[in-house]
Amino acid sequence: MDKKRTFRQLSGDTSTIFTVPGIGRMKSIYCKCGSIIRVDSAQVNVKLSLGKELECPKCRNARISKDIDEIEMHFNGIEAEECDTF
Repeated sequence: MDKKRTFRQLSGDTSTIFTVPGIGRMKSIYCKCGSIIRVDSAQVNVKLSLGKELECPKCRNARISKDIDEIEMHFNGIEAEECDTF
């Protein structure tokens, strides 16, 4: 099988998109954590057009959890230096 490699610069990290001819609309994405996930090509195109990073669900959930914690700390008046979770 031939694989087409496309390298895109996203938020300072390089993501690799592998497309395999004949499979259809699914693409394999290499996440910065090392996992390979399969996503719909339309989803990939939308995220790339918006300048968003392509990531696996585990990295996405960790990023969202960290963002939520930072927002809660901000609105509760806790400074980042005072918190032991990070």
